[in-house]
Amino acid sequence: MKKTFIALCMMVTVGLSSFAQSFVDTFDANSLGWTECAFESNKGSAVIDKGVLTIKSKGENKAMGAILTGLSGVATKVGENTFFETHCYAPLDVRKPFEVIANVKIDKLANDRVCGFVFNYKDGGNFYCFNFNDEMVNFTRYVDNHVVGNITQGVKWQNKKKLDQVWKLRCDGDVLTFYVDDMEILKVRYMPLDYTGIGFYTFGKQTLIVDEMTFTQM
Repeated sequence: MKKTFIALCMMVTVGLSSFAQSFVDTFDANSLGWTECAFESNKGSAVIDKGVLTIKSKGENKAMGAILTGLSGVATKVGENTFFETHCYAPLDVRKPFEVIANVKIDKLANDRVCGFVFNYKDGGNFYCFNFNDEMVNFTRYVDNHVVGNITQGVKWQNKKKLDQVWKLRCDGDVLTFYVDDMEILKVRYMPLDYTGIGFYTFGKQTLIVDEMTFTQM
């Protein structure tokens, strides 16, 4: 009888551990410690207010050109291009499978307006990012402020006028997949993750509003 009870307890424990664990950030408070920066010389901002996270960049962007040179938590200028970013440290073990879903609204899908998802963020010179405009999506890897890897491919959007989007970043073992509205737009293999920093940025004259994020450990 005792052995049967122990076996049942083990089965229940294994069953419970198989369920995914999630944390939802509704931005009612800055519980995850997102970096915030108010307008700096009218270049842009990253602010949490009234239950949403808003990231704006106001610089000119005459062409997509070089994607970024680094993330500093404040405005960064690349030629005539300015972007703003914000990040937090996610409640995840990034060495295990996970999924991050964000409900966002963008200002516009256009060649001169770029928005992106930052992750594996250690500091302003060491991170990964997915970023896209109306024509292409990029995965870029930065080490000590240098681009050490970049993957680019074209995207055919089903509806370029749809501004409310659902972004999903999924890590399943050695595969990183980025989705927009359940459409897979880029998959990257064999990119080790070491840091829990994750966030967003806008590039060119772009606004990104995030009203909810869900972090799930698979």
